[in-house]
Amino acid sequence: MPRNRTKGSRLISHFAVAVVEPEFGLNVGYLARTMANFGLSKLFVVSQQPMDSENISRARLFAAHGRWLIDKIEYLDSFERLRRKYKLLIGTTAIEATRKSNLTRRTIAVDACAAKLAPRLNGGKVSCCFVFGRDSTGLTNDELKLCDYCLTIKTGSEYNTLNVSHAAAIFFYEFSKNLSKVDSILDHRPKRNQEGLIQTSTRNQRDRAIRLFERLGEDAEFKQYKRALLRETLKRMFGRGDPTLRELYLLMGLASKASSKIRRLSKVAA
Repeated sequence: MPRNRTKGSRLISHFAVAVVEPEFGLNVGYLARTMANFGLSKLFVVSQQPMDSENISRARLFAAHGRWLIDKIEYLDSFERLRRKYKLLIGTTAIEATRKSNLTRRTIAVDACAAKLAPRLNGGKVSCCFVFGRDSTGLTNDELKLCDYCLTIKTGSEYNTLNVSHAAAIFFYEFSKNLSKVDSILDHRPKRNQEGLIQTSTRNQRDRAIRLFERLGEDAEFKQYKRALLRETLKRMFGRGDPTLRELYLLMGLASKASSKIRRLSKVAA
């Protein structure tokens, strides 16, 4: 059974962890052990096939006091199912973009993201999941595109790849440290009525806004590859900026009206 969580880890305990197509039970065991160290209690494996009995046994062996997490693993057969479960997916990679046009692998350092994201999680009410990739190849570009954040650990050397449990420990520590500061602020902050809270936008609402701008790009005769870059750029900007619903509606109104005007002018010209 899980041990008691400390006050400083209350908010980090709301996070889930997912690992995609793990190859070695040993690494899943060490990941579960690291999760138990920081009070995280939800582990997903994203794979078409469950782990075999040999790898499950090895995972339990190396999980130590996190063995109960191995027994409670929840399997998901697609990355899309994981995305539907959580408002924020925090993807991880050791392979950063080498070209300016590769927006998918434009990463944020883990400490910078933790400090920026912690105050936005509304006291643990925003559902989040750390996503770790395959032992040998990590997350694919398509999978990273489905994540809201793409994080990396700057090792300061040419060898930037860490074992999944070592990387997880750094991620959990940085987020736990920053979340504990927010936790302390929430404990001493006066309670406000629901009317006084700022309504933040959801991922579905941000996706609607992106589709409107994609349509605007099409109406403005943006080339196909530029529309793809526009989508990726807006997704990253919205993820970093976390726009409120009012801000998002203002942008959506602009895109919708601009598209309508371009279409009217096109009909007149024809």
